[in-house]
Amino acid sequence: MEKSRTTFLDISFLKLLFFVAALVFAVAFVPFVGSVFLVLLPMVLFFNGTVNGHFKTTIAFLISFLMLFFISALLHFDAPVVAIFTMGMAGLLIAQLTLKNRSVEKIIIYPSLFIIAAICVFFIYGASVLSMNPWQLVGKYIAEAVEENIKIYSHLPFKTEDINFFKDNKQNIINGLTEIFPAMVVITATLVVWANFLLGKRILGRNGIIWPQLTALVAWKAPEFIVWIFIISGGLFFIQNKDITFYSSNIFLVTCFVYLLQGLAIVSFFFQSKNIPLFLRYLFYFLIAVQQFLMIPIVAIGLFDIWVDFRKYFQKDQATT
Repeated sequence: MEKSRTTFLDISFLKLLFFVAALVFAVAFVPFVGSVFLVLLPMVLFFNGTVNGHFKTTIAFLISFLMLFFISALLHFDAPVVAIFTMGMAGLLIAQLTLKNRSVEKIIIYPSLFIIAAICVFFIYGASVLSMNPWQLVGKYIAEAVEENIKIYSHLPFKTEDINFFKDNKQNIINGLTEIFPAMVVITATLVVWANFLLGKRILGRNGIIWPQLTALVAWKAPEFIVWIFIISGGLFFIQNKDITFYSSNIFLVTCFVYLLQGLAIVSFFFQSKNIPLFLRYLFYFLIAVQQFLMIPIVAIGLFDIWVDFRKYFQKDQATT
């Protein structure tokens, strides 16, 4: 590990506790902004766990979480304690795996599996309390989310026909989202971990803390056997069977997401090799987030990289230049 720490980063435990506690309580009590802080909580704990020590950061988070838990119970306030605990532990797990010099794949996969397991436990436990099937609870949550989004859209300056389209097709939307819910959980968990890891890695790099296994992120490639899962799951769409379609569609979406990550790694490699300004890089990523259809060519780049090896081509082109 190459590491050059600046002294102001390594803060005392009390300062760390105050900072983490303020963030945790903001997640619970500040509307809207708290949701943003919740998503960024793994990055904050990943950074502090790496800089200020994993044990010290873990203790600070657990004390903050227990304080929130007891205060919420005393005030009878429905704080998102499960979500806060899950995201916080995921960030600490990222830090621990980084400190142990684990590979990028493990740093991303293990915290993602932890979040997925927490979501599964949440629905299984919630369904048992309500005396219903976990899958019914999933449908219930998706139906409530769709209803809430339609209400929000009705207050926004959208065209009346667009709002009516959502209302008329509400049940189809609910059924479609319910069918791909497993893939949505896997993709969302992995994307949250991936984004927090990238943000934390960049902040660490700016402060002179560099971990060798993190610098090779732009060279990441998906295992070659995944292409067969992609082909087979895509081919099973042509079989008219409800159960087969359910499993194949979820597996296909997850493999597409894997190739999306590989495509983004190739794009990042291209940006670095050509020294593209940061502003243009962030603008490109913003356009991908806003215009989701741009993800299709990124997925295609990740998929065809198996045969083309774009990064090798970029290196040759750079050497020629």
